[in-house]
Amino acid sequence: MALTTTSFDVHDTTLRAFNIRNLKRIDWLMPILVLCLAAIGWATLYSASNTSNPLFFKRQILFFCAGLFVALIIICVDYRLFVSLAPLMYAVVVLMLVGVLFAGEERKGSERWLNLGLFSVQPSEFSKLALIYMLAWYLGGLGNRIRKLHWFLLTFVIAGIPMVLILKQPNLGTALTLAPVVVIMLFAAGCRVWHMAALLIAAISIVPFVWFEMKGFEPSPPEYVAANYYGKLKIRDALREQHEANRKPYDLHWHQKMRIYGYLHPESDKKESGWQTYQSMIAVGSGGLSGKGFLNSTQTRLKYLPEYHTDFIFSLLAEERGFIGAAMVIALFTAFLLRGLSFALDCPDMTGTLLAVGVVTILGFHVFINMGITVGLLPVTGIPLPFLSYGGSFYSTTMVCVGILMNIPMRRKMFVY
Repeated sequence: MALTTTSFDVHDTTLRAFNIRNLKRIDWLMPILVLCLAAIGWATLYSASNTSNPLFFKRQILFFCAGLFVALIIICVDYRLFVSLAPLMYAVVVLMLVGVLFAGEERKGSERWLNLGLFSVQPSEFSKLALIYMLAWYLGGLGNRIRKLHWFLLTFVIAGIPMVLILKQPNLGTALTLAPVVVIMLFAAGCRVWHMAALLIAAISIVPFVWFEMKGFEPSPPEYVAANYYGKLKIRDALREQHEANRKPYDLHWHQKMRIYGYLHPESDKKESGWQTYQSMIAVGSGGLSGKGFLNSTQTRLKYLPEYHTDFIFSLLAEERGFIGAAMVIALFTAFLLRGLSFALDCPDMTGTLLAVGVVTILGFHVFINMGITVGLLPVTGIPLPFLSYGGSFYSTTMVCVGILMNIPMRRKMFVY
């Protein structure tokens, strides 16, 4: 029975909406790397589940299977069709982000989730994919016009709308992940060098703002240091309420300042603001060269390491597998990202190149920031690690990114020079 297909005219090229034969042209190195990273994630999460909720491990496998199914569907659909639908995706995600502000489900002090009855979704995660597709549609359609200043600036308007809505939740970590996507995709699209230089200067100008925000911020006054445990909680609660009551719209929230303070002064308050960074560094360092062995992590079993199944799962892996195991994971991530960049370089279509660059940037940023946080090089921002950290929405985003990457190289023969 012949496969039924539908033709569309997108970017002056006729394409097939769905073709299952695309699965025969898969670049097999990419799925091998994905399976290796996913298997390491399962093993690490299994270890974490032994000291917390065993459902984490089982659900993670279900998340992978569901994500794999979606990735296979994406591979069978020409990426140009999805790019042509980018404005619709973008509009839907923006509406969902607005919905979170009015009817969001509050978790850990932020309204980040939409309850859809049977399950909850995190729209901020889907904003990453929507922005990549939207910028690929916009920049790919502009061509050399991106060298004009007004078209260059319009890019930041497109990216700024979801970023502002995500910051309003507030979710600083996810908002920060969108920034490098915009910059790298603009560079790949061929913007002017001086435009990019001006952007870099503007980014550096944020440093004085942060310095001004943190100037005089002291969460540990003398009465706090002298108080007992319960007294410290009351003092911190009072300081937080006073700060939020006097906070201006452009000021950082209390918890954001506390994360910066804990990063700059982890030793000053190891039991409060510096607790996560301090315990994570202990876990990583105690792993030594070869680690303590599978299921033998003490930081996890004694409940010292926070969020060890999500944001700090790399700390757990380093404690059990040591430097050798952590280095192997870094090598796998490096091979995965470099393979994705090779797809971008080999693609003759600018739209495909932009998609690959955007996906590699978003995943590479997560890897770099998460690992930097776990070893104390960066402040805690709540950014998960692809394939390892627990989470349905983030795992779905990761697998969709895999599908997008694997979709691009199989279409090189469609373009004739």
